[in-house]
Amino acid sequence: MYIIFGSTGFIGKNLYHKLININGKKVVQAIGRNSTKIKNLDLTIHKNFEKIPNHKYDCVYAFAGKSNFILNDIKKENLQKKTNIKIINNIINFCKKNQVKKIIFLSSSAVYSISNSLPLNEKQKISPKNSLGLSKHSIEKKLKLAFKKTSTKIVILRVFTVYGKDMRKEQFLYQAIKKFKSSKKKLLFWNKDIFRNFIHIDDLINIIIKFTNEKMPKYSIYNVASNKSHRIGGIIYLLNGLSKDKKEINFKSNTNNLSHNVNTNKINKKFGLSFKNFKKELVKLYEKI
Repeated sequence: MYIIFGSTGFIGKNLYHKLININGKKVVQAIGRNSTKIKNLDLTIHKNFEKIPNHKYDCVYAFAGKSNFILNDIKKENLQKKTNIKIINNIINFCKKNQVKKIIFLSSSAVYSISNSLPLNEKQKISPKNSLGLSKHSIEKKLKLAFKKTSTKIVILRVFTVYGKDMRKEQFLYQAIKKFKSSKKKLLFWNKDIFRNFIHIDDLINIIIKFTNEKMPKYSIYNVASNKSHRIGGIIYLLNGLSKDKKEINFKSNTNNLSHNVNTNKINKKFGLSFKNFKKELVKLYEKI
């Protein structure tokens, strides 16, 4: 039996469909999906968890929470941290009550910062600089401590930028494509020489399924990223080549200048992964948006 907290999000929704294709609907509980009897639960409220069926779940997917980047808004930053901590505290209590075998937590590349050396690897000491990274790192530590004396396995996935059909509209690739499809003749972008790593949603879901089925140690952390990072400037020029009306491109720099050069040796050693071709998928994405 599997349960997904955060099944209305981009990743959770795709995982739900993959799991029911493999196992059938009867063994997959999706919290928050409108197609279930459990609709729009506020997971920050402990009492709401009483509405969720109790089972000895094989795997709990802790994907719920506020996962957007927030800059220069202390009120929203504090709300994000408080919300994410409340949700995970309730999920922890639920998992203990149901003697869950494995928890897969969706962490983020946001736990890394400019203080980390490149390529980014799981053994580095981290000191997040934004509310998303701070809350994710806090949850990583909280999960380790909460289940230290139990048999529950904890898998932390530090996921880098996810793209694909129905991706989040605030993501860089979606916003960039929308700019190129606009009537504007001059376009402004940021951090031309910074590298970002993009992993296709299908590749990510396949990796999550692998972790679901794999025997795992007590506590483990993995960077989840594709095998190649891409320069922002190169992506922009590629998109300009796809545009019917060529644009005048200008670049500026800002403080969000951490390159996502990622060490993926740990996850590749475990699974030996292959990934979709980024340029081909970017063309498909351009045509669909």
